[in-house]
Amino acid sequence: MSNNSNEGSGSKQVEYEEHIPLKYKFGVGFANAGSSLMSTIGLGTIDVFYIKIYGANPALLAWSWMLFIVWNMINDPIIGILEERTKTRWGRRIPYLRFGALPYTLSFILVWFPFMQGEIGLFFNHLLMLYVFDTFFSMIGLITFGLPAEMAITAKERNRITVFGVCFGAIGMISRWVIESLFLAGDNPNQLVFQIVVTIAGIISGLLIFASSYYIKENLYTQEEEAFGFVESITETLKNKPFLIIEVVIFFMVVITELLFTGFIYLFDYVFIFSELSIIFLIPALIIMITLTIYANNKIGSWGLKKVMILGGLISMIGYIMLFFVGLANNSKIPFEIGTFGIGFVGLGLLMFMLNQSPLMGEAIDYDEIRTGKRRETTYSGVNALITKPAVSIAHALLLGIMGLYGFQQGVSVSNQPASVATGVLIAVSIVPIICIIIAIIGLYFVPLEGEEWQAKKRHLQEIHMQKEKDYVESMRQKQG
Repeated sequence: MSNNSNEGSGSKQVEYEEHIPLKYKFGVGFANAGSSLMSTIGLGTIDVFYIKIYGANPALLAWSWMLFIVWNMINDPIIGILEERTKTRWGRRIPYLRFGALPYTLSFILVWFPFMQGEIGLFFNHLLMLYVFDTFFSMIGLITFGLPAEMAITAKERNRITVFGVCFGAIGMISRWVIESLFLAGDNPNQLVFQIVVTIAGIISGLLIFASSYYIKENLYTQEEEAFGFVESITETLKNKPFLIIEVVIFFMVVITELLFTGFIYLFDYVFIFSELSIIFLIPALIIMITLTIYANNKIGSWGLKKVMILGGLISMIGYIMLFFVGLANNSKIPFEIGTFGIGFVGLGLLMFMLNQSPLMGEAIDYDEIRTGKRRETTYSGVNALITKPAVSIAHALLLGIMGLYGFQQGVSVSNQPASVATGVLIAVSIVPIICIIIAIIGLYFVPLEGEEWQAKKRHLQEIHMQKEKDYVESMRQKQG
């Protein structure tokens, strides 16, 4: 392992070379692909499905999301700490991926077959499925979120692992947009075909998660460490000041991404027209966006995580401004290709952020290990969810609430909705995110984990990890011999 020094403006970033085998990165990719496909469709498309197929009341669904916050804030820390305390011959993480894939898949499929009808019945069915499905999502999602921090110590290698996770996870995001556009957009959604497609998607996702359990790397020595109790684990986590600052950043970025992903179908309903010509513009835009993202993330060693993420925020802000004014300048739906540039900037900026969100959290976990001497990835994933998961509910409630303020009428077809609804959609998916980006950038500015002194601490931490691994292997030999 060799030292590698790079000097950025304002501070000297010093990292050493680290390499995680490719098969483990693919394991993270498989887990993220399966979990992302189910979670983005399950928690993202549920509102569209209930409203457009069953005529559910948007106001009641908004209340369902707000009531869901209570459970959403409780279940993630509990599950995260339980996973931290798990001790099996497979490790702490693998059993949940291997044996949790089936119930996760079944709960996802149940989302699309509501057994309670009527306005009130759909409200309770919606709320129940949020509770059940999100519990199994948390069980898997806390692990996939924390894996880069467990598998690697340098920001650069964590980013490389995260690239696999995000790129494979993008399959879920793209699949959601395609499935919504094909089967739920417009005035005549195809219920039966949609249910068949998402059922098949759920089965494939479950198989990917199951397969991933054979291709991830765990630090098995962590099982030998005495874990904190529940209360102490929470309080020690909340003493981590850099983590709390990072949580502010992640909270508002979650609101942004949820508004974009959830509002995408409404952009197609009220703002854009997607055609064959749109694909011609979309493909090169995606290629350019991915290329620039890779270039920016290769600069992490010299620029640092903070600067790359701040740059991503500024780029996406430009895209949101373009998107808003292009949509607002037209009194009727416009071709998607006209908005491609704005959406491209938004996508590029958000990709730069999403790829570095997990590595940034890894820095906070490293800081905690230096403080406490314990490695607690899923505890941090759980407390992260405690703080940021309400952002998901808030985003859904904001979108539905703003659409309601701008005249959205329950039970009325898309073509018969007031023209003002399009303005409401634009405000929800562009103006609100701009405000959130400004707050996130301010938060990033105050994150202190950077510079030569911090990198020296991380190098020492890696030496500790290597020694713990050697001690663990030796202890296993003594037990067996």
